[in-house]
Amino acid sequence: MQFDLSKRSVKLSVGELADFAIGPRDGGDGPTGIWRAQLGSHWHREMQAQTQAEDRNARFEVTIEGTLVHHGWTIQLNGRIDQVLQHDGVTTLREIKTLTRAVPVPESELRADYPHYFAQLATYLALQRIAAPEIRLRGELVFVETGSGLSQTITLPD
Repeated sequence: MQFDLSKRSVKLSVGELADFAIGPRDGGDGPTGIWRAQLGSHWHREMQAQTQAEDRNARFEVTIEGTLVHHGWTIQLNGRIDQVLQHDGVTTLREIKTLTRAVPVPESELRADYPHYFAQLATYLALQRIAAPEIRLRGELVFVETGSGLSQTITLPD
């Protein structure tokens, strides 16, 4: 995250924006952080291989960026969506998130416990709509249980 107060500008990733909070925060995952990162990487690779087998035209780790102006501030956002799929004239932006809890989980619980995941995907969708308003979009959050690889997909409404 980079701020330039004289120019009233900020540059940050979509993930930083989605997880932004004012005030003190927990410092992180402690010793489980590396383990969780490795599991997350494993399941991302597995989901990528599965998607690639089903859709040869799928794209992975696609950069999405854009600039917004809000209350005199210029906000530059950038990030990488995990998967981009195109079927029947609809482009699907898919973000994969790993969980240590069992799935399926009621959508309301996922929204309450992981609002930053929903905000991240919504931001990718908004940036893509600004860049290409003519394309039909939808968003999917795929929650993958780290222990078993079971997954649950939540589709964001248009």
